[in-house]
Amino acid sequence: MFVFFQGETFDYIGSSRMVYDMEKGKFPIRLENIDSFVELKQVALRNSLELWMHTDPMSQKNESVQNQVEHLLTTLQKSGTGVPAVVLRRLNQSQPLPPSSLQRFLRARNISGVVLADHPTVFHNRYYQSIYDTAENINVSYPEWQSPEEDLNFVTDTAKALADVATVLGRALYQLAGGTKFSDNIQADPQTVTRLLYGFLVRANNSWFQSFLRQDLRSILGDGPLQHYIAVSSPTNTTYIVQCALANLTGEVTDLTREQCQDPSKVPNENKDLYEYTWVQGPMNSNQTDRLPRCVRSTARLARALSPAFELGQWGSTEYSTWTESRWKDISARIFLIASKELEFVTLTVGFGVLVFSLIITYCINAKADVLFIAPREPGAVSF
Repeated sequence: MFVFFQGETFDYIGSSRMVYDMEKGKFPIRLENIDSFVELKQVALRNSLELWMHTDPMSQKNESVQNQVEHLLTTLQKSGTGVPAVVLRRLNQSQPLPPSSLQRFLRARNISGVVLADHPTVFHNRYYQSIYDTAENINVSYPEWQSPEEDLNFVTDTAKALADVATVLGRALYQLAGGTKFSDNIQADPQTVTRLLYGFLVRANNSWFQSFLRQDLRSILGDGPLQHYIAVSSPTNTTYIVQCALANLTGEVTDLTREQCQDPSKVPNENKDLYEYTWVQGPMNSNQTDRLPRCVRSTARLARALSPAFELGQWGSTEYSTWTESRWKDISARIFLIASKELEFVTLTVGFGVLVFSLIITYCINAKADVLFIAPREPGAVSF
């Protein structure tokens, strides 16, 4: 099972919620069903060929867990022998885990797990999981003369390095899942990796993202990178795109019509409880004029990443995240255009002229006031 956790920078919101749901029987998989846990952290800035395998020393005090971790590490190292660009290294067994989602699972149950990272101790990426964790800071760049579509398919050095890591991981997972033959034939596609990097970090509005999104989600694609904002109670744009990308990469295209795709319960041999059905826009036709929509069947689903503290009403919890969002307040502003120099000079001149004219008129009226403003005489007494 491939999992992407949301809100991990705020005290592991996503992973703690999954553990909570597993413990309460609200998730299809329970903690005791987890055989091993492989987590990918920072792997984009390897200074050399080395990829470091971090493990938890506390859980390995249990002999059974230690043997499982040893099997996990051995499998990973054997998978890396066929990839010259990646050399997996072990660390001192006493070294604690780096910040990782695996820690939340280990707090609930001893699980054999490993965290793969590009550093043994100190982070290589100083901006990891911050607003500055951008394409430029992980050495993703493109030739200036290329068009956006050419950039989308341009395989960068970072994409090649990440594809090598994905190859090692794919071969290891294949063997851990019980595969015994042809693991050397498993090879990650650098083209797919570079498209993911371009879409998430450079330009979301590209032909590949458009092809696997639903029509009602087209508006979330902008000309810049995606905003990795952590929402309060609703999926973010990034979450939707991750789900659609997973469905595209792990699901299969069916021959269902749009009506059948939206309500597969009416179709024999289709199971809406087991699969997720999505009517996507599809790729462009051969004439590049219209898209070829299709129905994708996958097991890519969304689970709520809301801290259990709020569901339990434990506002002062030290077990679960209690991060909240600042209250919203509308911000307004008024913009005033600066006039040209000529208009400013004319305005000043006319204003000065009106001032002088007003002073002259006021002086003249004041000087002739006894003439202009004579009080009327009272009528004299009349006698008959």
